[in-house]
Amino acid sequence: MEDKQIFENWELFKDLLKSTNRQNINNLIDWLDKTDFKFAPASTKYHNCFRGGLLQHSLDVYNAMTDFKNFIQFFELPQDSIIITALLHDICKVNCYDVSTRNVKNEEGNWVQVPYYTWNEQEPIGHGAKSVMLINEYGVSLTKVERAMIVNHMGFSNGEDSNRVSTLFSKCPQSLILHWADEACTFIKESNDLQDRFKKSFVGRNITESLDIQKQVQTIIVDGMKYEVAPQDSIVDNKEIIEVVYKENGVNTKIKVYSPYKDGLPF
Repeated sequence: MEDKQIFENWELFKDLLKSTNRQNINNLIDWLDKTDFKFAPASTKYHNCFRGGLLQHSLDVYNAMTDFKNFIQFFELPQDSIIITALLHDICKVNCYDVSTRNVKNEEGNWVQVPYYTWNEQEPIGHGAKSVMLINEYGVSLTKVERAMIVNHMGFSNGEDSNRVSTLFSKCPQSLILHWADEACTFIKESNDLQDRFKKSFVGRNITESLDIQKQVQTIIVDGMKYEVAPQDSIVDNKEIIEVVYKENGVNTKIKVYSPYKDGLPF
């Protein structure tokens, strides 16, 4: 991923976190800024295993969570809880990736060295629980629901004790929303293999539309103008894809949309 896109993602990430108005949130942001969070991959060889992949995954999960708006409304889950849990659920991966090189044959049949990521965790004390610990360490308080959501975001896919996972889901079903969003991003949105197989299904669609949960194109109204929402991983070219400030639940959020006249103008 190009530096320009990474820093655009970082500014959006910071703006979203600051919009929660949580005490000491700037301390946590300052710490993340000093780590490799902006540039780290989300995995070594699976989803978003590229520079900037972890930050992109965090934003992807936030956008995916909003697709489950019926469940969010049912559980009356506050917007700040969605932002906090989505953007911070994987900060346990900070400073855990090393870059190494290996020899591979290029298209001409010559051996060349290419970089790849390896996992080198210095403090292996869990996954979701470690994220919760780091959030608390920098003075940001979490609600009991938020703690449960982050701790259980991997569900049964991380070798966890099945009784503990199922018990936590039963006691805090809100944690399913983060889990579903994380799984949908990992195995659908951020899976190149799957997108190659179902490429037409992903063009201009969000996650739930791709799963046939929601058929209609998502639209928003800003200053009386209706916009069709663009995929949030799309590149803002200020021609076909632009950014507008959308107010939802009293919070101003930058959101990518299709320019209505394809000329970069918002109206």
